Amino acid sequence: DILELENRRKIYQTISKFPGIHMREMEKVLGLAVGVLEYHLSYMVKSEILSIEEEGNKIRYFIRDDVSYGDKITIGLLRQKVPRRIVLHLMLNPGIRFKDVLEQFEVSKSTLSFHMKKLVDAEIVTATKEGRETSYIVNDPETMARVILTYKASFLDTVVDRFAETWMELNP
Repeated sequence: DILELENRRKIYQTISKFPGIHMREMEKVLGLAVGVLEYHLSYMVKSEILSIEEEGNKIRYFIRDDVSYGDKITIGLLRQKVPRRIVLHLMLNPGIRFKDVLEQFEVSKSTLSFHMKKLVDAEIVTATKEGRETSYIVNDPETMARVILTYKASFLDTVVDRFAETWMELNP
């Protein structure tokens, strides 16, 4: 049995609780040495218990067949604080302009632009040019809300909790 070893069970449980987690996060949560963690993750991926999604220089881990491909991409982006908060803000303020989003976040204009481009490229957000200004909407707010609500415990963010409460009040 692949999950017979205690370390593999702990890894499996952690990934189940935090889908889309990457190795460095697991290292902190589990307190396992990097080499031990790499070995078990590699074995579990080869054994097809886990699946991976590569995002830049990070590999995110999922329990195979627990999360759809589209949700894996979304979860990967939502596990990052700035994109997650942008999406939550856009869902509560559809059609908001770039400069108004910038006022809500303590990031530089270039950092916000970088994250907005990632969200647009992932087809999570649509950007609409109106003269010299750009406004943004979440493409599928119902699906996004489902993903956020389904996996909210894995984001460990009070902003997600407040969003969930607000969304449920607005969309009973």
